[in-house]
Amino acid sequence: MNNQSMLLYPAQTREYKDFGFMRAYLSFKPHLAAERRSFGALITIDDAILKPGATGFGFHQHKDVEVVTFVIQGEVKHIDPNEAKHTGTLKAKGVQIITAGTGITHNEENYSADEELHVLQIWFKPRQPGLSPNYAKKALNQPDYINRLSCILSPNGLDGSLVIQQDAFVYYHLATSDNSLTYTAKSENRRIFIYLIAGNMLINTEKLTKGDGCGLIGYRNIELITSTDAEFLLFDLKD
Repeated sequence: MNNQSMLLYPAQTREYKDFGFMRAYLSFKPHLAAERRSFGALITIDDAILKPGATGFGFHQHKDVEVVTFVIQGEVKHIDPNEAKHTGTLKAKGVQIITAGTGITHNEENYSADEELHVLQIWFKPRQPGLSPNYAKKALNQPDYINRLSCILSPNGLDGSLVIQQDAFVYYHLATSDNSLTYTAKSENRRIFIYLIAGNMLINTEKLTKGDGCGLIGYRNIELITSTDAEFLLFDLKD
C-alpha cells in the first residue's frame, strides 16, 4: 500500500516527572515536542508508579476528554465525590473509562498501604464536546489476553469491551511464551499505535523494548512477534 509510514517513539524520549507520590513517564502531552503532542485522537499516555498509600492529586476536574485508567499492577481506588456509585477499587488487569463530557470531579489513589501501584493513564479526544458524563470499569479475564489480543475499549462494545466515545479500538496482550500474530486494521487509512509496557517485541521486523512506542499509518496488516512476558496495548484509531 502506498503512503505507509512507521513512526518510532523510543522510551528515552518520553518526559520523566517525579511528583513525589508518583513517578511517571509521559508519552503524549500538549507541551511536548510536536511529534509527542498526540497521535490522532490519542492525546495522553502516562506510565505511572504510585507509592504505597499515595493519595493522588486530590479532587480535580476534567471536561471534554475520555479518561482511561489501565491497571498493570496493584489496585487503584477511584473516588467520585458527587456519584457514590462511581467510587470503588479496580485490581490489575482492569480498565476504567470516564467520559468527562460536560464535567466531572474525581481522584485516584493507591488502595494499598504496602505495595506500589502501576497504571497507565490514557486520554482521548471525544467524538464531540458536551457529552453527558459516564463511568464504567471492567476486570479482564486471563484467557482473553494471554497470548492473544483482547479488545478492552471500542466505540461499539466489541467482544464485551467498554464503550469509548471515539472511533478507537484498544487491545491488550500479555505473552507467556514467544508468540506471533497478525493484526488487521479495522479499515484502510487507520492509525495504529502500539505501546510496549514490558518485554520485547518485533513490529514488522522493527524491535521494541520496554517503554517504546510505534505508530503505523497506512498499514492494513501488521506482523507482531513477542518475547515471553511481553505486554502491550494496541490502539486502532481513525486517521
